[in-house]
Amino acid sequence: MKNFIKNIAGPTSAILLLASTPALAQYDENSGSTAASNSSGTSGSSSFVSYFDVMYSLQNSDDDTRGTTTTQGGGGGGLGGLLGGGGNNTDPVRDPVLDKGQGFAVLAGFRRKGWYGFEFGGSYAKDEDVQKQSLLFNTLIYPFENNFYIKLASGVTRYVEYPLAQSVDAFEDSDDDFITINYGAGVGYVFPLEIGDTPIGIRAEAVYHVADRFLERENDFEEDINAPGNLKEIQFNIGIRFPLK
Repeated sequence: MKNFIKNIAGPTSAILLLASTPALAQYDENSGSTAASNSSGTSGSSSFVSYFDVMYSLQNSDDDTRGTTTTQGGGGGGLGGLLGGGGNNTDPVRDPVLDKGQGFAVLAGFRRKGWYGFEFGGSYAKDEDVQKQSLLFNTLIYPFENNFYIKLASGVTRYVEYPLAQSVDAFEDSDDDFITINYGAGVGYVFPLEIGDTPIGIRAEAVYHVADRFLERENDFEEDINAPGNLKEIQFNIGIRFPLK
């Protein structure tokens, strides 16, 4: 997992920073027409808007039954559960720990040609005693070339202090942290405002988010961690956008 962060997450962030450098220079050259760039996506390839967002996040875990290990009265099975089901015909494949979490995110991004953009950053959230530390990379699509957007979310999350299951597989120094690969989609809107002569925006969005324990399934899946293979949640995010000049 450390190799994944070192070999993929780090270089990805560096590439994104390098990719945005010429765009920032281009924005500086057209700083006098920032408002026009915001209002119109048809001004050509030089149309560019960069921003910095600080957002509050409310996260509701989607732990409804996602299918039981067997149907009622079925034969069960002793294969155990990589997803925490345990082969019990009454034990649902669900997350027994996470419920409602709160946190914040800091994002830097840009919008180009009016109809698409990218952003990256980090977030921190806490649900009960479980901490979620994330690296984020989002693609935003503006289908109507206004402030309504479709969000395609991706990233990685480290879950810290996830409770261990008390089972025969548990051992004293078991690792209660794990890393997930994340993906999701949602919709949002940016409401433009001005404070004096300073333009800002209020951003609000709803996102369906999936955290997949892919790395552990392929490498060293800890069966004693009583967590399903996919952790699903609905996120409601709201925050302030600061255009960069």
